[in-house]
Amino acid sequence: YCGRMQWQYDKRAHNWETPGTESIEDYLDFNAIFGGIKKNVISKTFRGGEVNAIFGGAEVNLMNADFTGTIELEINSIFGGSRLIIPSHWTVKSEVAAVMGSVEDKRMVVKDAQHDPNKVLILRGNAVFGGIDIQSYS
Repeated sequence: YCGRMQWQYDKRAHNWETPGTESIEDYLDFNAIFGGIKKNVISKTFRGGEVNAIFGGAEVNLMNADFTGTIELEINSIFGGSRLIIPSHWTVKSEVAAVMGSVEDKRMVVKDAQHDPNKVLILRGNAVFGGIDIQSYS
């Protein structure tokens, strides 16, 4: 540390800022290129992030994560595949562009189940010759 102020780049705001109370565990920033990654997110103040699978695979388990409000997750699967495992009560809004690929919400549809309006996950990104699956264990 050496007493110097540490700076970090905020991709969402496109500027440099000093770290606040947020932890690096609150954001995802993963790339799987010709390989695979698995991540279990346990942050109770999850803020979103970015996951890229290019000729590879990514699995992100958010079953133990929590947040309040609306967050964004950019997910790009190009000649690869991604799996998001999320709680069934989260509201998911997909704004992913699919070009010769797919985005599928494979969570079970439960009659009279209510989504929490305080937990909205917006998915942005691309599925190009690849796929993005959304699943839940509950």
